[in-house]
This record gives sequence, structure tokens and C-alpha cells, in this order.
Amino acid sequence: MGAYSALVLAANSGLRSIAPETVRSVCETLGLISPSMRGAEFGNLSKDISSLFDDSAARKENERFFCPDSICWRTEIEIQSNDGDYDGRGYCISIHGNGYFFPWTADQLRARVLSHPKLTRLREEMQSLFGGRFRIPWFSKTPRSRAIEGEGGWVWFMSESL
Repeated sequence: MGAYSALVLAANSGLRSIAPETVRSVCETLGLISPSMRGAEFGNLSKDISSLFDDSAARKENERFFCPDSICWRTEIEIQSNDGDYDGRGYCISIHGNGYFFPWTADQLRARVLSHPKLTRLREEMQSLFGGRFRIPWFSKTPRSRAIEGEGGWVWFMSESL
């Protein structure tokens, strides 16, 4: 059984109308989508973002270390975890691929990946264009345990199917 993981940027409350073509345009303008793969559903993530996970030490500890290759827009939120999954209404951008994050921690993801100017700008653009925030449902502990950045607005989550 293979592991599949994602970094999920999500909001589920207080959003303005969201057009998929606007989100795609933001991702293209920010250089998150490889120009040669425009329109492709898989394998479209820009090399500079996927290369943030080039870590030989992590691969020595975990031969199935996360290898993101795609970015997509979804009209529902799915966050997977060994504590249980969360499926809910809302919108998200998912950077996904094979593998899982171990041995990296949430702090390492924040420092090594989410601090990248393109991803910082993505969160800012989504907040500016669409407003909203992620409101954690009272009935689910998964979003709270998997949140890694973004209090008060769009939030980044770790999602892993182990």
C-alpha cells in the first residue's frame, strides 16, 4: 500500500465567490504550475517547489519521503491523518504526490517549504481575493492536529494517507 500526501491550503467560512479560472491564473502567475504542463491534472507542479523536498537525509530515514508533483484546486476539503480523516465543505489548493512527510515535522515544513516566497504569496493572494478563513469544526480533531500555518485566515494543513 502506497502513501499519498498533500499540503492543503484551505478555507471554509466567509468566502467571496471563487472562480476556478481565477485560482488557476493565480497559480500560473506565481509560477506554481510548470509552463510546459499547463492544463495537466498531474505532474504540473513547478520544479522549484517540488525541489524543496529534495532531502537526501530524509530519504535515508524514509525511502517513501514526500515527492510532490502536482497542484490542484478543489471545491471540497479533505485532510487525511492516522487520527481519522476530515472531509468538509470549503475550498482548497492541494500540493500533492507520493510518499509522506516523516522525518520532517510541521516546524520543518513551515521553515523549509511554506516560507518560500511563492507559497507565502499564494496564501496572501487567496486571502486577498476571496477572504474567508478556516473554521475548525467542533466535531473533528483532525484539522486541529494537522494545521501547520495560518491562524485567522486560509490555513495550511498536512494531509497523509498512511
